[in-house]
Amino acid sequence: MSEQSHAFADLVAVVTGGGSGIGAAVVRRLRSGGAKVLVADLSTPGPDTVGIDVTDGARVQEFADDVQQRFGRCDLLVNCAGAVAVGTATECTDAEWDRVFDVNVRGIWHTCRYFLPLMPPGSAIVNVASAAGLRPIPGMAAYVASKAAVVGLTRAMALDHAAQQVRVNCVCPGLVDTPLAASAQERRPDATRSAVAGFDDYLIKRQASAEEVAAYICFLGSPEAGYITGSTVAVDGGRTLH
Repeated sequence: MSEQSHAFADLVAVVTGGGSGIGAAVVRRLRSGGAKVLVADLSTPGPDTVGIDVTDGARVQEFADDVQQRFGRCDLLVNCAGAVAVGTATECTDAEWDRVFDVNVRGIWHTCRYFLPLMPPGSAIVNVASAAGLRPIPGMAAYVASKAAVVGLTRAMALDHAAQQVRVNCVCPGLVDTPLAASAQERRPDATRSAVAGFDDYLIKRQASAEEVAAYICFLGSPEAGYITGSTVAVDGGRTLH
């Protein structure tokens, strides 16, 4: 899955959460392959970057309408926008729970709802879930539940939109070197933080780079993955194996 200079030539891609972390790595990889990439991100302005909160359905619809007017289609939708909350089910506040589900689940529903009508046969959607949605981690109940929901939503959309010839897959990263992961790590209890820092549950004893995860996301969005849909790919150093 090495970068190819024209792997995504003429492709129109939309990446949410593309201003930092995994999303930014996806944007770089797609652009280096020749894609026209439009980024939806709350905090990072720049060329072809639109300040959008994916929880705002009306704003997402406006964005989709703009993409349709400018390009007439969307060939690849990558949902990287995410939120995290630390705490058990009894510790999490209503506001924390709602925010995590609004961004991680409702946000994907909004983008897919409004961009799917723009997606021609052969297009692809890649959702970023988490290894935590396959094997729970302690003290992050809202996050774990939301990412498990993303896995289920991905499978449902793959089934529902197969006749449209749109592939839908998700990637489940383990611990990745990103600002979001670092922020969550800082807020964990000492014992959990120590276990994570020691990679106790990982067969590969390190965190992934954002670029490593982006490689799999871009592969699933490419024609090379044309026979893959409804799949959940764990890019997690073996964490969910045991």
